Amino acid sequence: MQENSHIRFDISSNISNTKISEKLRSLLKVGIWKYNFQTQEVIFDTSLLNVLGYTTEMLKAQQVDDILKLIYPRDKKKFDFLKPPFSEDFSGKKSFEFRILHQDRNWIWAENNCEIVSYTTDKKPEWLVGSIQDITETKNKELLLLKYENLLNKTNEVASIGTWEVDLVAMKITWSKVTKRIHEVKASYTPNMETAINFYKEGAHRDRITTLFNKCIAEATQFDDEFVIITQNNKEKWVRSIGIPVFEKGNCVKVYGVFQDIDEKTKTLKKLADTEEKFRKTFDFAGNGMALVGMDTTWLRVNQSLCNMLGYTKEELLNLKYPDFTHPEDLENDTILLKEALKGNLDDYEIEKRFLHKNGKVVWTILTVSIVRDDQGDPIHFVSQMNDISNIKKAEKKVKDLLEITKDQNDRLLNFAHIVSHNLRSHSGNLEMLLDLMEVDTPDVAANELFPLLKEAVGQLDETVQNLNEVAVLNTKTELNLVNLNLNNFVNKAITSIRSLVLDHSVDIENTVDEAIKVSAIPAYLDSIILNFLTNAIKYQSADRFPVIKVSAARNENYVVLSIEDNGLGIDLQAHGKKLFGMYKTFHQHKDSRGLGLFITKNQIEAMGGKVDVVSQVNEGTTFNIYLQYEKN
Repeated sequence: MQENSHIRFDISSNISNTKISEKLRSLLKVGIWKYNFQTQEVIFDTSLLNVLGYTTEMLKAQQVDDILKLIYPRDKKKFDFLKPPFSEDFSGKKSFEFRILHQDRNWIWAENNCEIVSYTTDKKPEWLVGSIQDITETKNKELLLLKYENLLNKTNEVASIGTWEVDLVAMKITWSKVTKRIHEVKASYTPNMETAINFYKEGAHRDRITTLFNKCIAEATQFDDEFVIITQNNKEKWVRSIGIPVFEKGNCVKVYGVFQDIDEKTKTLKKLADTEEKFRKTFDFAGNGMALVGMDTTWLRVNQSLCNMLGYTKEELLNLKYPDFTHPEDLENDTILLKEALKGNLDDYEIEKRFLHKNGKVVWTILTVSIVRDDQGDPIHFVSQMNDISNIKKAEKKVKDLLEITKDQNDRLLNFAHIVSHNLRSHSGNLEMLLDLMEVDTPDVAANELFPLLKEAVGQLDETVQNLNEVAVLNTKTELNLVNLNLNNFVNKAITSIRSLVLDHSVDIENTVDEAIKVSAIPAYLDSIILNFLTNAIKYQSADRFPVIKVSAARNENYVVLSIEDNGLGIDLQAHGKKLFGMYKTFHQHKDSRGLGLFITKNQIEAMGGKVDVVSQVNEGTTFNIYLQYEKN
């Protein structure tokens, strides 16, 4: 269109020759327009302005291109036939739908029908007359219907619901896309009467669908049943098929229906049924007593083991409540726990409980109670399990008596150890004193070649007595007072106390223990443990390298782990690992080795609730890991 083209409003124009009255056009929301191909003049009837909601003043002196601006962008191409050069395939008539902007700034749907009504003398199009009708309401209904149809299709797809139809006149079967997908066939697949029925599993399922379909045709009876089919991919699948007959003049001409994949649901229900069956068998044949108990403490269901345990029949138990055969002294505790469970504070609990047998004897049990709730969290019933521990209780009394006897014997042995340790120490001390006096008062005797041997033997006896005394004292401390100690301070204290030894052997000791780490221990034991491992590391250093000892600590889930690592001689753990911490066990030829230090140290660690392990390689070094308790709050 040319930029100088214009719109002319011709209220009294002859376009009313369409023979549609103004009143009727208003009622039908139809407006008339006229276009001249030669002058590109556009004429709007007032009826069209009414359809669009405009007045003549609103559109006065507007250009045609401005009118086109009212057309929805994607629909503008539909008006290209008005622009020269004219398309050769334009037959003179046009009918199409488009969207145009209403005066209230909303897009409305309109239907345009136009036709060339006159030609020039040289047979070129001259006048084009058209009508535009507002079809927004109809279009919106169509779009809404399409939306619902799409939603229904999507819902059917999600629910795996397809459709099917059997045209008995044309003998044609039609399956929807979802029905084909359930059968696992291609979208192009076309079933027939034989192939359709053969998808049903041979035997009871195929026979049943055949019977139902024939009855549907013959007796106008609908069917709704579940079957197993074998898909194209040879997979067994549960489906639901519904059939509805259509009769004309007494004859069935069509059967249609729906087809649903219920495989997952059916298998889930079957699995649930199997689970319930297993529970029933487990409940009924369990070796321990089991019961379902109502919220009012009535017995809903009991198994035979419980009946045997308490001496009642099932009928008798089901007429009783918990309190009827609970030991009076245990009733209050059980009632309190039941109330807590009902409040939602407990999901389950386990206690020792005494029941009364029908004959009056006491039955000791371990009672485990779990509460079962519905989907809303409301309690339904209790599940109770009772294990008879009467024999264990009888055995406990025997064990208790035995422990009392053992404790008495241990006390006697402890006293004996103290007496022996004290007396031996006195005797060895006397022997040493006598030998010293003989050496001073009777030099001739001291000059005897056997005297040095005697003196050495007495010295060894004294050392043995001292060692035994240390072990006896350690093992008698069964109740230890642990206190919170700063681990880094104790390591530094130990290093300071052996400073001369460190300097004498040119040893480098690195302490990287975090100053914030605290442990629960006995101060004297912790001193002794750290000193023993440090002096051992110095004692068994390698002559081939500069001695380095690294002390570090780390926390794990249960302990503070103190690690003392050296680069000394190392220990052959394969040969000596099992006896490493044994009494009087030595692993190196060293003049000061007594074989007692690691034994006592291990006992000290374990007495404080800890443990110790070792990692070592011969000629590479050794790491002792000492596990100590966390500080107590």
